[in-house]
Amino acid sequence: MDSEDLPLSPWPQDMQINVEECWSPLTFLLFVRSAWHLEIDSVPRLDSEPDPGTSRRPADLDVDAAVQRWLAEWRRAWTHFDVAEPTVSIPDEEIQRLLDTLTDAELWAATSTSTWPSDFWNSGIDQEAYGMWRTTMPAPLGALPENRVIPALVTAGQGGLTTIIQLPYLGFFAQRINREHLVVSRTTRNDPEMLTLALALEA
Repeated sequence: MDSEDLPLSPWPQDMQINVEECWSPLTFLLFVRSAWHLEIDSVPRLDSEPDPGTSRRPADLDVDAAVQRWLAEWRRAWTHFDVAEPTVSIPDEEIQRLLDTLTDAELWAATSTSTWPSDFWNSGIDQEAYGMWRTTMPAPLGALPENRVIPALVTAGQGGLTTIIQLPYLGFFAQRINREHLVVSRTTRNDPEMLTLALALEA
């Protein structure tokens, strides 16, 4: 979204805010949680549960271990949106352990978001059903919802916002995860009042 899309708006010429809809590592893990009926209440419920197709938990699945793996991969997927730090920081305990114990190849595999979600889930997930769920998620109503809240969007952009991340959470949801990124539910994004409130959040 930029000023060329909104020729009559007060949109600053040098400002651009992207909308990230249905980012696959996150939506895939949400699909897994639903299809395998994993009890993970720390992540919001979905606005509608996807059709799992032929997805089934593997017969020998250690459910507690699967939940812990899911949570670890969920946390890791979000690092894609971390804001780069201009200063060099001291490795925390976990990173130092990885540096001390892994080869270069293993370290890359353990820290690269491009490898996530892991292959662990593939044996019990209907990829076609997942793809269908992603492609049939409701589109924004009418014109881009952001066009209806331009003043709030401009203010948020001036405050550092660069990306809105939309996820299929139930009802109102808005969280500014850092200076540059705002997470909203589809419901929030499609409602001008909710979206205005969300854009006013600070990290």
